[in-house]
Parts: sequence; structure tokens; C-alpha cells
Amino acid sequence: MTLEKTLAISEILETEQSYVNNLKEIIVEYLEYWKYKQILSKEYSNQLFGNITEIYEFSRIFLSELELTNNNVSKIAHCFLNNHLKFIIYSTYCINFQNSDAILSEVMQTTNIIHQRQSELGHRLPLGSYLALPIQRIMRYHLLLKKLATCTLDNATEHELIIKAYNKMILLVKIIDETKNKYEKTGRIEKIQLMIKYWKDKTNVELPNNCFELHAEGDLMIMGTKKKMHVILLNNMLLIAKKQKCELLKAHILNRNIIVIENVKRSPLSFRVLSNAEPKFSYTLQVNLMEEKVFWVKMLKNMNADVLKLSQIGLAELMDEYFNIVGEYLEILK
Repeated sequence: MTLEKTLAISEILETEQSYVNNLKEIIVEYLEYWKYKQILSKEYSNQLFGNITEIYEFSRIFLSELELTNNNVSKIAHCFLNNHLKFIIYSTYCINFQNSDAILSEVMQTTNIIHQRQSELGHRLPLGSYLALPIQRIMRYHLLLKKLATCTLDNATEHELIIKAYNKMILLVKIIDETKNKYEKTGRIEKIQLMIKYWKDKTNVELPNNCFELHAEGDLMIMGTKKKMHVILLNNMLLIAKKQKCELLKAHILNRNIIVIENVKRSPLSFRVLSNAEPKFSYTLQVNLMEEKVFWVKMLKNMNADVLKLSQIGLAELMDEYFNIVGEYLEILK
């Protein structure tokens, strides 16, 4: 066995051992200690630590399987291939992490228990760094396998198995990222729906209710002014609101009525959006970077394609297509 291969295998095993030990320390020294002392409520504990205990139990078993491979590359690959679907538990942790970080900040602002416990344990790193370990670990597996793959070019069987494991793990990262984005957007959609209800009650404007997907959102300038508009592109309409403490709806354009004029004279960073149903709804918007303009123009133009697709396959089928990405990935993983 070459030195490079030995080092790549050692890195997988040693970093996994260190990771599992750190997980155990978080659970025993923080989670279970606070639970026993009744220092932190059950609700706060669940929000702060998520499903870290579940991840630890899985990782502990996974480590023992890795250790039984006796540095055999094919067996290491099979460890990943046999367990790859179980790694999906990380998606729950990743989805919860933003909420966990907010709870951590709240607890640190209202009490000294975290600093006190860190001091008692003599930890150099804060709890937040330890809580980020599962996210860092799941994002690192495919990199470790990629490194090992470069050391197996002389053995076709080993190389094929490691590449297969690498592909599964990189797809897993994509699944977790897609799932996280869907949940974040769903949370934002709920807030936007409340905002739409407020606007309807306030203005008596008829706004459609069937929004289920957020495509783009941002603050854009009105060309030639310092006025900032909050622009929200949903699956069914474009909302343009005046940027202020309580946002004031200025315009809504149904997606089937959106017209995009990509090029604006003497303003390369601007584009125009108007409605073919309501001529008064016409805005020339300006961004800071060309990449932003390309993004917005592309997203707006794609809406027409979605409207056409909706008329062809129906709302239920289109929603199913949006929300079953993860299911499709899981089928590929199998």
C-alpha cells in the first residue's frame, strides 16, 4: 500500500474518531448535564441541540464499522455505500441549525450558563463551534473520499467502489442543501402570505392566494433615484412594495402578464418590468452588479415558461414537481 493511500485512509478514520468523541462530549457535558441540572428547558434543549443525539448514535456505529475494515479500501467504500441513506438524518440537523444559532444567541444574551459551562470544561472553542461540527462533517465526507480515490488509480476495483461512494455522498450533500432551501423558503412563504393578507385587507386589492414557491426576493433601486423597492417573485405573481418600516404594496403583476425589457438606454445595470394588463404598473429597476441583472431577467422570463407549463399539466402536477425534488434524489441514491 502506498504512503498516500495509507495517509488518506488514516485521515478518514482519525477524523471520524475525533468527530464522534466531540459529539459525545457535546451530549454528555452540555445536553445531558443541563437536562440533569434542569438548567435549560426541554423546549430550548430541543431547539438548541436538534437531533444531535440521533446523529451521534449513527456515527458511533458507523465508526465501529470503519474500524473493522482493517484499512481495506473496498470495505471502506462499502461502509459508505451500505449507510448512505442513513446519512439523511443530517438534513434535519442542517434545517434546524439556523434556529439553533438564534436560540444560542438568545440564551447567551439572557444568561451566563453557556460561558460558565465552557469555563468549567476548559473548552477553548465556544459551544457554537461544537454545534457546527455535524454540518462541517457531512460536507467533508465526499472530499475525503475524493482524496482516497486519487490514491486508487492503480486498482480498478477499489477505484470504482470509492468513486461510487463519492458520488453517493456528493449527491447526499445536494439533497441536504435542496431540503434546507425548501424549508427556509417555506418559512418565508408563510410570512409573505401574511403580508399579502395584510395588503388585501388594507387596500382591497384582489391578490391571488395560491402562492407556494418563492423564486426570488431582493431590494432594487428605481433607476435614476434613491428609492428602494422590495421585489418578490412568486410562482403566481410579482410583488413590488415600497421599502419602509411597514412595506406598502405598490404593484402586483400576475406572471402571465409580466413583460421584461432587458436593455435600458444608458443604463446597463437596469431592466424594465411592466404589465400587459395594467399599463400603470411599469418600473425600471436598477441593480448593483451585472450578475444580479442576469439573475432577475432570467427568473422573470422563466415565469412565462412556468405559466405555459401550468396550463398544460395543471397546478397539482406542477406543485408535485416543485416539492418532490428530494424524493427524486432519494430514488437516485437507492
